[in-house]
Amino acid sequence: MALAGIGVDMLEIARMERTMRRRPSFLRRVFTEEERAYCDLLMSGLKGVCAFAFHALALGYEDNAIYNFIIKVLSATAKPDTPHERLALLIVECGRIASIAMALLDEANTETYGSPAICHVSWKAGQNPGILMSGQDMKDLEELLIQTEHADIDVYTHGDMLPANTYPGFRKFPHLKGNYGGSWWTQAQDFASFNGPVIVNSNCITPVQDAYRGRIFTTGMVGCKGTPHITHRHIGMQKDFSEVIRLAKTLPAPTPLDTDSVVLTGGFGHHQVCSVISQIAHYIENGTIRRFIVIAGEDGRDERREYYTELAKALPPDTVILTAGGVKYRFLNLDLGKITGIPRVMDIGQISDAYSIIRIALELQNALGIRTLDKLPVSFVLSWYEQKTIAVFLALLTLGFKNIRLGPTFPAFFSPGIIDVLTNDYGVKSVTTAEADAADMMAGN
Repeated sequence: MALAGIGVDMLEIARMERTMRRRPSFLRRVFTEEERAYCDLLMSGLKGVCAFAFHALALGYEDNAIYNFIIKVLSATAKPDTPHERLALLIVECGRIASIAMALLDEANTETYGSPAICHVSWKAGQNPGILMSGQDMKDLEELLIQTEHADIDVYTHGDMLPANTYPGFRKFPHLKGNYGGSWWTQAQDFASFNGPVIVNSNCITPVQDAYRGRIFTTGMVGCKGTPHITHRHIGMQKDFSEVIRLAKTLPAPTPLDTDSVVLTGGFGHHQVCSVISQIAHYIENGTIRRFIVIAGEDGRDERREYYTELAKALPPDTVILTAGGVKYRFLNLDLGKITGIPRVMDIGQISDAYSIIRIALELQNALGIRTLDKLPVSFVLSWYEQKTIAVFLALLTLGFKNIRLGPTFPAFFSPGIIDVLTNDYGVKSVTTAEADAADMMAGN
């Protein structure tokens, strides 16, 4: 809901996040090992909630329920006598608040930029000088596009910014050329070959390399020593990208990548998919589509994450993959074909857009007349890397989804007690092998 607020601004959210980052060392002094594990899980989910709320706030959308919950959690974890049961209840509530925060961000994005539409996204490098934006903040991309509108400069997305190409509000800018490069952890090679300035506005930044030092900028929640930082926007004004634009005009166009000929299809948000939910339900009932597999979450450089590529390959041809977050880069350029014209890989968007997957599942439940969500022909495999995925994970559990797989390993802060609750009460599993997990999911497990 727009501007429902209590006056909490972005700098206050940033202060809260800094407080949370300091909290774990304090927890070690006052909580038992098991209680600390509960606190770490709670804090990780809360950081994800804050990330969703931060991006919504950039577009002028707030919800007091989120702020009240932040205060409640910080208060509870600061008290050494907080009962163990109280922490468990807050973890459950964190899942509910995560759903609210994702819904708020979805509202902010779609009311500001329109509902994502199914479209082709090019990975082809153009001939003009370019600026590359990596991260997740849509408002930054909008302001950069406005300021470069008549500058003969092309703008490209990188990493989790890719879904911006599917919003009507961004597609109206002809100099938004498409996507360049892959996941966040391929920055070193992608930024080096881009040739022009790079802006990292949120999410992860890897150690800056000499190949692009001097033409990389940070903004928002990201900072790196020795790297120019574009300060926050003042009320009623845009961020100032003039320094980036001036530099771009002096540099060559991007070097084409091996993916230069790739054209991807994206924009499968809930507005698009739910409009044809009755037809999808019909395909499920007649056996054309046997199962939906949700592969969502963030990516990383660990070789074990190749599991997600192998899983996509191992799934039968009568399955459809719904994906959100950076893990999509593990299989997005595979040619897995279509089912009656429906691509077998449907890119929903950023990890926060897992909200669309929830909406699709609820609509499908209604269309199929299934009583509980855990009986849907839908399986979840989450790629855990950071707190936003944990927030989504808790939201799914709170809503009633079961048998969720989490990998490539369980987070280190999952204590034996937490694992026992998750596996026994919710059926949560750690990933094994792609072939075994694919067979298990197709059996409904």
